[in-house]
Amino acid sequence: MVVLLILGIVLSTTSLSISRNDGRELNREAKRLASLLRLAREEAILRNTSIAIHLTDKNYEFFKHEDQKWSPIIDDNLFRKREFAIPNLLVTSNLEKIGNEIRIIFGLEPISIPFHLTLSSAELKVSLISNGLGQFTIY
Repeated sequence: MVVLLILGIVLSTTSLSISRNDGRELNREAKRLASLLRLAREEAILRNTSIAIHLTDKNYEFFKHEDQKWSPIIDDNLFRKREFAIPNLLVTSNLEKIGNEIRIIFGLEPISIPFHLTLSSAELKVSLISNGLGQFTIY
């Protein structure tokens, strides 16, 4: 009986620790994404071109608009294609999905469409909210 009690305590502590680590990783991913979105918005204004991000449940990739078409940004380490480090992640937004992607476009203007993104995994969830004026808040 004592062995089962000790085993139960160890397993519950381990599962709580794993859950907290997943929460930290989800929060870290949201902070990284917010920083990259802020930078993409600023780059679009400075370069005088449109920059877009395409998000799926597995990854995200940045594109630039030049010569009347969208091209992936491959020559910039910050805007490279990235895989989400969290398995079974679900990315949702108030923006319309195109296929299985959420697309956010930053243009030449300092004002963009306000949006929210939610990253969720199991019972954990983090929301990233943009007010359209360059402020990104994580909840």
